Amino acid sequence: MSLLVSLIALVLLAAAAVAVGLGRRPPPSPEATVTAARRHAGLGSAAAVGCGLAAALAVGTTRLGDPSAGSLGVTALLVPIAFGVVHTLVLGAAELTWPRPEGPVRRARLVRRGLLDAAPRWLLRLAVGATGLVVLTVGVGAGLADPDGRSYTVAAGPIEATASPFPGLLYGRPAVLGLLVLAAAVVAALWVVANRPAVATEDARAESALRRASVHRVLRGATATALVVAGGLLAVGGNAAWSVASTTGSGTTAAGGVVAAVAGGTALLAGLLLTAVRAPAVPVDAPAVPAG
Repeated sequence: MSLLVSLIALVLLAAAAVAVGLGRRPPPSPEATVTAARRHAGLGSAAAVGCGLAAALAVGTTRLGDPSAGSLGVTALLVPIAFGVVHTLVLGAAELTWPRPEGPVRRARLVRRGLLDAAPRWLLRLAVGATGLVVLTVGVGAGLADPDGRSYTVAAGPIEATASPFPGLLYGRPAVLGLLVLAAAVVAALWVVANRPAVATEDARAESALRRASVHRVLRGATATALVVAGGLLAVGGNAAWSVASTTGSGTTAAGGVVAAVAGGTALLAGLLLTAVRAPAVPVDAPAVPAG
């Protein structure tokens, strides 16, 4: 069931990303270089979604025959992580093949750029929050889980109840390792965006918007992945806590389980909704138009 939920969430995430790309189309730009750059960015974004979806489906289907304990839950975690890693790598590759300036005269502004200079602050804060939520969930889950790393037991007098799955180290370890790989891919992609040649245009705001849009796409996909993983772990842990509490009659555990399950569902939904947030656009009074 957990793998099915992950696949459904992945399909919804991909559908939202495609809807963003096919939704509000900006009018053509008067500058050919900006038009070519926007076209390249759109194709790269579509390729990233397609390749990410293919990688996630491959992970979800090739591990179905694994008979080991907890393998289905681990697979469910790796599905969105595979999507996020491949999605980010393809975006980085698209930035490496960004259209180069053409013609006898080439213009370039010498600007020193940091990895996060073009990052939307709200999205950067959300990415940090999602990362912290994963670390907190895995840390607390590892401390509360049984020695098998995938179940949770509560004893109230003579009554003892155990529920599984629970986000112990069996699930937390692959989640953290996968997100570390995703973080490395994000850093690499952001470095490529910061150092790629500027678009040859008379409007500096168009160039800045194109770069902000590229950073937005990278952070958007990675943050959505982290939110989905954190939300899944929290929801599973909350459900397990509520299950044992309903047997042992522990009101505190039940309340904690409900809070965790609701928080997990909210984080997962936020990850899906994040994919529908469009990239930054050029100011309306500029001669060039939206870059995202």
